[in-house]
Amino acid sequence: YDSEDSQYSDSSDEEWLPSKKTLDQCESASEEEGPDVEDVEEESPDEIAVEPGVEAPTGRSVDTPAPPAKAKKKQQKRHTWKVKDSPCEGVLPDFLGEWSLNVQATEPLEFFLHLFPEELIDDITYHTNLYALQKGRENLNATAEEMKAFLGINLVMTFIRYPRRRMYWSSEQGLRLPLIADAMAVNRFEDILRYLHFTDTSSTDPGNDKLFRIKPVLDTLQANFLSAVDPEEFQAIDEMIMPFKGKLSIKQYIPKKPKPWGVKIWARAGASGYMYRFEVYRGAASTGAVSELGTAADVILRLCDDIQFKNHKVFFDNFFCGIPLITILKEQGIYGTGTCRVNRLQGAQAKLKSATELKEEGRGAISVVTNGEDVTVTRWLDNSLIHKASSCLGKHPTDVAQRWSKKDKKIITIDRPFAVKVYNDYMGGVGLMDQMVAMYPHRRKNKRWYIRMFFHFLDVTVVNDGLLPFKVTREVRLGPGNHWPQLNDIKNAQRCQDPACTRKTKYSCMCCNVAVCPGFHVRECYRTSWESGV
Repeated sequence: YDSEDSQYSDSSDEEWLPSKKTLDQCESASEEEGPDVEDVEEESPDEIAVEPGVEAPTGRSVDTPAPPAKAKKKQQKRHTWKVKDSPCEGVLPDFLGEWSLNVQATEPLEFFLHLFPEELIDDITYHTNLYALQKGRENLNATAEEMKAFLGINLVMTFIRYPRRRMYWSSEQGLRLPLIADAMAVNRFEDILRYLHFTDTSSTDPGNDKLFRIKPVLDTLQANFLSAVDPEEFQAIDEMIMPFKGKLSIKQYIPKKPKPWGVKIWARAGASGYMYRFEVYRGAASTGAVSELGTAADVILRLCDDIQFKNHKVFFDNFFCGIPLITILKEQGIYGTGTCRVNRLQGAQAKLKSATELKEEGRGAISVVTNGEDVTVTRWLDNSLIHKASSCLGKHPTDVAQRWSKKDKKIITIDRPFAVKVYNDYMGGVGLMDQMVAMYPHRRKNKRWYIRMFFHFLDVTVVNDGLLPFKVTREVRLGPGNHWPQLNDIKNAQRCQDPACTRKTKYSCMCCNVAVCPGFHVRECYRTSWESGV
């Protein structure tokens, strides 16, 4: 992707002018008048040409490449510039629709079976028996109930870890785990694991699809992740690694990752950590037609094709970010923000204050410019120069950040632009999902890559399932009901759901059904319900 950087730096620096940019502008952009520029002749905005016979980028599956888009650049004549002030202060709006669940369930298992439905379990059972028959094992006869027990055993093994698998069925007192040993015999467990399959490889033509062995599972999970909940307003796109060191053509080596060897997965996750979309990287030759924006930018367009024209805010790092990408996302009703490399700023670096000027002003100095498409570039001096390109965020309102000063040997406060603050707050969704999966991963060695990938996405499904039942919707939290603490007859106390509380409790809210200390949260539920008049 570095070889494609030159395409981002061929625009004239005359397109940029000093400006303030706030998040409020993106909400009212359709109602604003044109920029306050004298003697300006502007042509029509950039158009996107799609090759004949290629459908528009809406409703595509995760494996369908984005259609090639050609941004036709048109020259804009500008003679004089004026400072373009923001009409109002930037204030973050409420989340779109809050957290709106689309699942009629109350128990964690019900949420899990929505994401990982019984139809998928039946399909896995069928193909497991079929593969065993093809290999000469005629009496496997696995059932759906056995497959559920098999999946449950693997989930238990993620948080109760033994050095070797057969220790769970040990005959030694104190070592045998009845939760697993009583559910299924060890030989039966290993038989199902040996023949575990997800598609009929004997009759399926793989073609160029390197994921055909597990494609039915990935397609089902992708559809159910999206249908379970309405997307959050603030989302991030980043990469995650499925650790694997076996023989596999799509295996990657990324030295800075905790697990450098593995399969790269592009993911789109909300600020809560919930994963909405994902795409397994299958190599440059498997992506199909590549647009002029480049392979990395096409990943963003594919992962965002279901949230167009809904005013979502999407964040990504400098691997993806470029001015043309942010412009096209804005045309699709998506507001993008990312850390941008200097050689992709398309002339903005010439209009921004130089590094020398910023250093003279001191740490925390800020310089901002914007172009005719309302794409703003913010240059900020921290330990080094940082560039944020955004269609909805800029300098104002600034806040302060604490930094350690080597010179003064103390913590100091410096000015921080709004774009940096919001980016830091909402960029970590994929990292949060990766962190939660890494806490209790399924790390049993297996040379078959599709088995490892299956268990990795099973872990992702469990994390998504955990986020669904314990996230109280706005309607429940502010609706009528008995928002009072009740003492539960449970053995182990649970973590209080109040972010400001670090204690564990056996109490829960009678209406919200979440673990809370009998104080702040329940009192707040009752107070907000009373103030709302319900």
